[in-house]
Amino acid sequence: MKRNDLTTEQKKLVWRYVEVWRRFRRLPDGYRSFVTLEDDLAQGPGMFLCGLLVDAEASTVIFADVKDPKFHAAIFGNDNGAVLDMTADELQRVRRYIVSGEGTPPVRLWRTKPPFPALIAGKDTEGDPSPNPPVAA
Repeated sequence: MKRNDLTTEQKKLVWRYVEVWRRFRRLPDGYRSFVTLEDDLAQGPGMFLCGLLVDAEASTVIFADVKDPKFHAAIFGNDNGAVLDMTADELQRVRRYIVSGEGTPPVRLWRTKPPFPALIAGKDTEGDPSPNPPVAA
């Protein structure tokens, strides 16, 4: 192993960060791909296409998140005010899960409008009941 290769635990931390990010965050332009993350991690530290700057020698493996710096500040900078749509309890649980691998990833509890409310509620886009609501499997 080269001096600056990522350890297995460092790779797991990156995956935990991505897992939680997917559950809690959305970008204004809507899309963020992690398709090449496994290949990026295999090549070692650096700037990944998904916007993560990973450095094996840094105090936090994910040195920066250029696409979502507020989420990075909330997790690694302990900035409770950076992400306004997460409670202090959610942030504590998320930090513990990402940084230490303790516990399980929290599930998003929508306190605001969910991303696709009509589909979730079985209603059409005007809020009327859907004529053919989805049937549970």
